[in-house]
Amino acid sequence: MSTFPSTPTGRVVTTGAGARLVIERTFKASIEDVWASLTEPDRLARWYGTLVGAARPGETVMVTMTAEEDAVAEPARILACDPPHRFVVEVGVQDPPWHLSVDLVETEGVTTMTFVQTLTDDVDVSDVGPGWEFYADRLTAALSGGVMPDWDADGYLDELSPHYARQRP
Repeated sequence: MSTFPSTPTGRVVTTGAGARLVIERTFKASIEDVWASLTEPDRLARWYGTLVGAARPGETVMVTMTAEEDAVAEPARILACDPPHRFVVEVGVQDPPWHLSVDLVETEGVTTMTFVQTLTDDVDVSDVGPGWEFYADRLTAALSGGVMPDWDADGYLDELSPHYARQRP
């Protein structure tokens, strides 16, 4: 029996500046290990996809989400990078592009990742929320040596969409 999807950790936070999707995960791993899994092409490929280009502020890299059917490379512009604590990117060709950030904090060998996507009117959180939970579970599996979740077989969209639909801004 699959242990996926995990209990959703995502929540929609609304402020005067708009709505954001926030997903947290905690890993029994050093901040350097988690950072490497997020930023080094060979480590990123284990759970997310391929990265081609110079990943530094101001540069645009091409990213392909390899767990997706018919995935195509999409541009990701690096807006900020503070290793091993934080990075901010704009992803995609849509207008506006998706604005994503990842923050890492380590306490006594346990690293907490906070992922944030700024929600715009064209983003349906009941679709993207389950997708980011899926990738967070894949990162968990990559860091722990566990079995990778499967989007269809594990029923991510059906299982997690209601959680996010209730939080639509």
